[in-house]
Amino acid sequence: MNQPENLQVRREIRRHARSLLRNSSDVSAHMARLHVAMEMPGAEPVQGALADIFTSFGPEQTSFKRAALQMVRSRLAQHVVRWFDVQTEAARLARITPLATRWSVLAIPSADLSTRARRCSTDDSRALASQVVRAVELDDVSAQQAFLHHCLTCHDNLAFMLARRALLRLSDDLPPGWDVVSRQLEQGMVSA
Repeated sequence: MNQPENLQVRREIRRHARSLLRNSSDVSAHMARLHVAMEMPGAEPVQGALADIFTSFGPEQTSFKRAALQMVRSRLAQHVVRWFDVQTEAARLARITPLATRWSVLAIPSADLSTRARRCSTDDSRALASQVVRAVELDDVSAQQAFLHHCLTCHDNLAFMLARRALLRLSDDLPPGWDVVSRQLEQGMVSA
């Protein structure tokens, strides 16, 4: 998706979000927002819009919730699909829920998430890992240091592991500093 398209999609998703803030029971606004979220890369916008649907509707709208989940199921991780699936016939999700993302406007992400999940999404971690692999190939030391700092600060073990695995496919050795960060992340996992 190029930059102008991305900007237009973001504007559209914000427009639908404002509509939902005025009337959270507007099924057509929820569905329109979900369609726009499908145009965005990654799973987070879709999951955020779906969490808003499940926060807004209870068992009286089971068929709507099931249809919305079916529409986006291929974009979500399997464990997330299972979480939503269990909720299709249930009461409205609590307003504060681990199923919400930063793209949710009616639901609020729960603090019962890992530090990494609160600070960045899986989509972000994958993108950062991909970017740092390119930075290593270009010998961009400052970008590598920024990545390692991010991993330590946000406890982003996922980004680090993905990047480390990709780099070890390219070379037998990791760039300087990576082993130290690896040990620090491992110690953080043990003490957490």
